[in-house]
Amino acid sequence: MNIGDKIRALRRAKKLTQEQLAEYLNISAQAVSKWETGLSGPDIDMLPRLAVFFGVTVDELLDFDRHRIDREVDALVAESVPLRQDPERAEAFYRKALEKYPNNEVLLNCLLMVIPDNRAEEKIRIGERLLDCTVDDEIRHDVCRLLAQTCHAIGENAMAEHYLTKLPEIYFLKTEVAASIRTGEPQLAEIRKTENVCFRILAEMLALRMRREGREQYQSLARDLLTLYGTIDGDHADHAEKLAAMLEDGSILDF
Repeated sequence: MNIGDKIRALRRAKKLTQEQLAEYLNISAQAVSKWETGLSGPDIDMLPRLAVFFGVTVDELLDFDRHRIDREVDALVAESVPLRQDPERAEAFYRKALEKYPNNEVLLNCLLMVIPDNRAEEKIRIGERLLDCTVDDEIRHDVCRLLAQTCHAIGENAMAEHYLTKLPEIYFLKTEVAASIRTGEPQLAEIRKTENVCFRILAEMLALRMRREGREQYQSLARDLLTLYGTIDGDHADHAEKLAAMLEDGSILDF
């Protein structure tokens, strides 16, 4: 439901005609008609008046559009995932999406993921803008992760530490707790999600040990770990195969 549909529903709930609503708001009936048919929308200074008149909040008036936008953005993100193998194509995709949904936090966060580190200044500028405005902890933490890794990649280790301090210590996973308290299929879904995260992280840490110490046994352990991961559950097989390929070419550490 868009804002015009919402206004029409609220008007009808009050048993008012478009003309009566227009009279109360001191505007033309034609303006109300255009709102309700989607030909135009109320000016921003009209929103508080509408909210007061109908006894709702401005957020309630706008949330209907916001929910639709959230669904559309989620669909775009799902569509974009395969494109991330080609960062230039993915970046073009996100920039085009941002033309339709300017300053959308989810799309900006996705854009940060594909901007290369050799454009670190631009990446940090976008990331800082997101940190200033977002109230979404998941986005905030992801931005800090990306900026810490970018700063480290360009040798700005003091800045990398600055962003690192903004990340929370994690003593348990939400999915881990959910797996322990749910039952049936929901429990199995949480177990699988937790396994996905834990096996990937263990493989990454073994690869880091290999890079740090040069001991081939760590690479071998990581291979064995991913082989085990792929056999635990049929749903893991494809993911395990991709991680194994990333382990061999070293890209598993390209966070």
